[in-house]
Amino acid sequence: MTKIFLLTDYRGQFYSSTKYTGAAVDLERLRDYFKKSGFELVVIPFSEVNFRTQNYKDEWVLYQSSEDPGLFYRSYLDDIVAGFYMQGAKLIPNFYQFKAHHNKHFMEIMRDIQSLSEIKNIPVERYGTYEDYLKDIEKFKKKEYVLKVSHTSKSRSVFLLKNIKEKIRLPKIISKTFSLQNLKYFIEKLKTGNTPLYISNHRQKFILQPFIANLQGDYRIVVYDKKFFVLYRANRINDFRASGSMKFNFDIKLPLGLLDYAERIFNSFDVPYLALDIGVKDETFYLFEFQFISFGQYTLEKSKYFYHYDNDEWIQIFEEPDLEREIATSITKFIKKHYILA
Repeated sequence: MTKIFLLTDYRGQFYSSTKYTGAAVDLERLRDYFKKSGFELVVIPFSEVNFRTQNYKDEWVLYQSSEDPGLFYRSYLDDIVAGFYMQGAKLIPNFYQFKAHHNKHFMEIMRDIQSLSEIKNIPVERYGTYEDYLKDIEKFKKKEYVLKVSHTSKSRSVFLLKNIKEKIRLPKIISKTFSLQNLKYFIEKLKTGNTPLYISNHRQKFILQPFIANLQGDYRIVVYDKKFFVLYRANRINDFRASGSMKFNFDIKLPLGLLDYAERIFNSFDVPYLALDIGVKDETFYLFEFQFISFGQYTLEKSKYFYHYDNDEWIQIFEEPDLEREIATSITKFIKKHYILA
C-alpha cells in the first residue's frame, strides 16, 4: 500500500472547511477515502518532522500553508517544506507552487516563466522597495493601476491608483517598514560627518497591475481533478474589487470559453487541484490570481453541482459536495498518473 505523509499544523488541523467556524478537513474521513483507493495516510504534525531520523526521499508528502498575521508560522512551515524538498520528497504541491502561496510577487514570477501565453496578458510590475518604484514612476503616469501588497488576501491592501498623487503616496504607505539601523547611521553621521549607506524604510514588496475597467465581477473556479466548481463574485458596492465581497452567485450563465480557458491553465500547471480568479472583458479572459494550496473551499462546499467535460461538451453534474472525497480522489489520481509517467 502506497504511503502518503500528511502534515498537520499546531492545532492538529489540515486545510479549512466551511462546515462551521474554524472547521477543518475531517482527517478520519480523509484517511478512509485514501484507504479505499489503496493508499495509507500517515498523519504527523509539522513539529514532529525529524530529518535526522527519517529520510523522506521519494516519499509522497501532502501539506498545507498558513496566512497567519505577520506570516511567522508561514515562515516556520517554509523551512520544513524546504527540508522535504532538499531530501527529495515528492511534495504535493511542489515547492515552487507552495512558495507562490500568499506571495503575489513570486506568483507573478511563476506566471512569467509558465509556457502558457494566455495567462500573460496582464503585464505586472514587481518591486522590493519604494525607491526602485520611484525610478519607474514615469511609466505609470498615464494609466490606472491596481496596487497590491505581496502577501495580501481577500482584497486587503489592494488599491486602485487613479492619479499621480495616489501613485506616489499609496505605494509609499503600503511598502513602509522600519529599520532601527538608520537611526544608528544618523547618529554616526552627526558624530563623524560620514554618510554611511542607509537601509530603505520601505521594503515591503508589492506589485502593480494595469487596471481593467468596467468589470462587474470575476469568476472563482476551483478545480479538483476533472471537476470544475464555479462561483461568480460581483464587485463590492462602489468598489472595483470582487474578492471578499460576499456577493456570490452559483447559478449564472458562464461566458463561452471560460471553462476551456480554466482547463488549459489547470493542465499547464500539472497539479491535483487549483483555484483560479478569472475576469472576462470583450471575450478576453484575464487570470488575476491562482492558488495551489490552502485556498478557501466555499466554492466547492456550497456548490450543488460541478462542470465536467464529456463527449466534446461541458455538462453540469449535480452532486452533494464532499471536500474529503475530492481531496483524496484528486491526490490519488495525481499520484497514479505520475507513477505511470515515471
